[in-house]
Amino acid sequence: MNAQESRPEGRILIVDDEKLTRATLEVQLTDEGFLVHTATNGFEALEQLEAHDIDVVVTDLRMPSMDGLELLQAVHLRWPDTAVVFITAFGTVASAVDAMHGGAADYLTKPLNAEELVIRVRRLIQRRRDLDEIRELRANAARSRSVGDLVYRSSAMAAVVERALSVADADVTVLIEGETGTGKQVFARLIHENSPRSSRPFVTVNCAELNPNLIESELFGHEAGAFTGATRQRRGRFESAFGGTILIDEVDDLPREIQVRLLRFLQDHTFERVGSSKTMRGDVRVLCATKEHLADLVQAGRFRADLYYRIDTVSLKIPPLREHKDDIVPLAAHFARKASQARGAETVAELLPEALQALVAHDWPGNVRELEHAIEHAVTLARGGPIGLGHLPAQLQPKTAPKLVTLHVGAVEPVSYAEVMATCERDLLEWALSRTGGNQVKAAELLQMSRTTLRGRLASVRGTSPAAVSDSRAPRSGEETTASAPAEPVTEDGHADHRD
Repeated sequence: MNAQESRPEGRILIVDDEKLTRATLEVQLTDEGFLVHTATNGFEALEQLEAHDIDVVVTDLRMPSMDGLELLQAVHLRWPDTAVVFITAFGTVASAVDAMHGGAADYLTKPLNAEELVIRVRRLIQRRRDLDEIRELRANAARSRSVGDLVYRSSAMAAVVERALSVADADVTVLIEGETGTGKQVFARLIHENSPRSSRPFVTVNCAELNPNLIESELFGHEAGAFTGATRQRRGRFESAFGGTILIDEVDDLPREIQVRLLRFLQDHTFERVGSSKTMRGDVRVLCATKEHLADLVQAGRFRADLYYRIDTVSLKIPPLREHKDDIVPLAAHFARKASQARGAETVAELLPEALQALVAHDWPGNVRELEHAIEHAVTLARGGPIGLGHLPAQLQPKTAPKLVTLHVGAVEPVSYAEVMATCERDLLEWALSRTGGNQVKAAELLQMSRTTLRGRLASVRGTSPAAVSDSRAPRSGEETTASAPAEPVTEDGHADHRD
């Protein structure tokens, strides 16, 4: 198959020995924007599959020479990403079960409802594209790099890391700018650990977390009796960092009177403890971090211009996570490993495709920190099992249940009550299992039924016995069922995890 061929809405292959059926479906699907190929039997279908990149095969179940089930086996063997939908006038339960157990993606009976066929075909094509996207994400994760605690794949982050490493040994003041949660402290530590001061202390102070009245003492220390409550001498953060590096985080929160003292230290490396007239010298490299645009604060009169120019010797701008989404999958795998190890787990929690898609789709206003917390949350709920959509925090969950069935008032064609209700039940059960990460107990609670009832209904829609219903995610509408392989999890290095 030629992967470079254009694909408008999707490429469909219709296989049926009835000329009228083929022609009718070809017109209907072409009108919906699909590129349609046809074949009169299974052997012709295989030739078409060799020549074209087919997304979905729509085939009759009963055909001479090679029937639909034999064609299905050949398709799954050679083109596993191509979905197969059966159509037949012999709509018996037995044939439906055989087809679904053989790996059919869906099953429709004649006479066909064209609108329903289009809906299901589009769903299957979207599933294939989602799988392609997951593969690309995993491929990107496999090519990810790590430096210290930084894991990245994107060119945007690679550029920031390269700049940080290039200034690490320069011993100049660096201003690190980025939204909350982007990893400013991680980059500060990266600079320190790759500098000549790496064997000396790395000290951090967050100005936003300190009492404004105590910031001066916290930074520069104080003598006994310097103020009420100062019963003994205390070293400040600058003294603690002698010979090493100090990170002043949220530097924009420094009171203006303390900004003057920081400016003086940056100019001549001298300071006095609070309550002392003795001038001390400090060999300390200063890194500053802020979530604000300091230039705007200077214009507003909230930050000293001379201090800004002094600390902006070299600037490092860290992009928000929404601007380098290529890094989400490798970061998620990294955090899953980290959280699993923290829990003492022997294996790393696996990330299923449905969870990866939700992670990539999210905007991450809290950036990398929010992602790390989301994975910690998911690992805790998964309790050693794979991480599905239902294990992720509420902000990553679908807001409502999916629209299950659309009926058009005034439709001329008769509507089968049983078929509509069966479709509703199947989709609702799949939605509940997806929301709960495949946990049947939680899915039953969500649907306000017993687990026994849930297993019975699952068995009914899957065409199997209750005993055969395992506690795992139900296949979504349009997905392969019991004959298909389970989704491969992604590990920290981005490769599929083939553990049993």
